[in-house]
Amino acid sequence: MRKIITFLGTKPMDTIYEWQGKTYPGRVFAEALRGFVNFDKMLVLTTSEAEQKTWPVLAALNDDRIERVQIPDGVDQDGMWGIFQAVIAQVNEGETVIFDITHGFRSLPFLAFLFAAYLKTAKKVKIEAIYYGAYDLAMQNNGKAPVIDLSQFIDMLDWISATDQFVQTGNAQQLAGLLNPNKLPDGILFTASNTLLTISQAAILCQPFTLMHEVTKLEPALQNAEAELELNARPFRVLREQIVSAFAQFQDDGKDVSRQLSTEYQLVEWYYQKGQLIQAVTLAREWLIDAVTYKLGQPLDYSIDKRRPFEEAISGVALVGKQHPQKPESIFTENDLNFFGHEIFSWATADELKQLWTDLKNVRNPLDHAEHQRKEERKKSLDELKKLQDKMDQKVMPVLRNFALKWDLSWSINPPIPETNNKE
Repeated sequence: MRKIITFLGTKPMDTIYEWQGKTYPGRVFAEALRGFVNFDKMLVLTTSEAEQKTWPVLAALNDDRIERVQIPDGVDQDGMWGIFQAVIAQVNEGETVIFDITHGFRSLPFLAFLFAAYLKTAKKVKIEAIYYGAYDLAMQNNGKAPVIDLSQFIDMLDWISATDQFVQTGNAQQLAGLLNPNKLPDGILFTASNTLLTISQAAILCQPFTLMHEVTKLEPALQNAEAELELNARPFRVLREQIVSAFAQFQDDGKDVSRQLSTEYQLVEWYYQKGQLIQAVTLAREWLIDAVTYKLGQPLDYSIDKRRPFEEAISGVALVGKQHPQKPESIFTENDLNFFGHEIFSWATADELKQLWTDLKNVRNPLDHAEHQRKEERKKSLDELKKLQDKMDQKVMPVLRNFALKWDLSWSINPPIPETNNKE
């Protein structure tokens, strides 16, 4: 159903309105609007004063599609909420709505934009137009009041919301949809939308190297899309700059190992600061293996066989003095360490690294295994979940930051020059 929601003023006056080259007379704009908009129902929001002075103009049309809706004067907060309730109650899920704010008094035009934004989100309503009959401009337009459609400003709320969602969470589904609304299979808009979706998927699924690579394409893709969409340059440019600024820190070509590790660490911080604990702790564990490999002076190789010795070296150091995992009757000792484990065990920070690895495991395992490790009766509670967060806050991240700083692997605009001697 297509509904018009219009506000009725208290001073009817003969006006000639102009829309798309044609003119429409009306003592109130709703009367003219009726002439050039197809609708199923027109809801006329009417105060007591407007009902007495102006409603007879519309009542005389004898159009049973026009319905009066009584609203309070809106002189205080309670009155404004009353108007809100009156409007929301008249609109059903999925309907098409046209707002007319021409005769909206005081704050009603502002509220109409909020109503529109709320209805789009809460009831999946399509806002077809927001009209303003500019009767005050008639003298400047040969006696004809131009009709202005302000609905593009509602679209700006969608862009702002989608941009904020992407910057705060890494989810670009909404923003990608706005960039390529017709789902074109190729071209500039497809490229921009697809770049955002790839970055989004990489961020959500914790794929740092794909993210680092794709981010390099982001700024030119958005610049091209801006020109293609012919958006209002200034607002979109600000949003584009916000997006690029938020993700430019993750650009990396993989050629400089220390820079790559710094960028990877910065992504751990980003996940952590955004409250994405699973991604943060998952990447933190992998980063720690990378960083230790680098400090051992060894090349980073992500094949399982090449990477396993370094993971076993760190986990071995963390096992020293504990029960042997393969020999329950024995204690794991320094002699059980592999070659790299022996070297790490000699570091001054070995105990600190050992505790960090243990704390990472104690946070990561319950999260990554989705509570499927507990054999005893589950008594999971908010308190236990809070303990995981507290351990991340108080034990994991402070120590991880300390290692990143100590090893010159914390992100900076000018990445550190790799050391010639990488041993602790």
